[in-house]
Amino acid sequence: MTEISKKNPQILLIKGPIKDAGETSLLEVRGNSTVEMEIPCSEITVSVERRIQRTILHGGEGDDLTDQGAESAIYNIEAHVGVDAYTTVMGLFRGGQPTIEEPFEGGQVKVAFKNINYSASKRLLKIQLIEDII
Repeated sequence: MTEISKKNPQILLIKGPIKDAGETSLLEVRGNSTVEMEIPCSEITVSVERRIQRTILHGGEGDDLTDQGAESAIYNIEAHVGVDAYTTVMGLFRGGQPTIEEPFEGGQVKVAFKNINYSASKRLLKIQLIEDII
């Protein structure tokens, strides 16, 4: 874990390729075609699921459950940010596949955006990220 995560696990560190992101936000460091952002979040939740296979046996005593051992995580993030930070996140959304620093366990995690919601009047950004199992 980085020092940022140890001090405050409610800061999302996200990096990745960027496309058409508008003005630079105070929350980011931008390279030629990549960006690294630290988003102070009001809430970060994670839901982890295991892949289970169910086999129904006809003529037998029921069904068999097999734990396939694969895990997947869904991260729900809420943050109060300005429009400039929202446009940078949209640039990440359009730019390719980012990575985040896992906010609870540390380490780099490859993710994909599932959805983004932004309320300009409340300055509330909601992001749902899905872990990409490598």
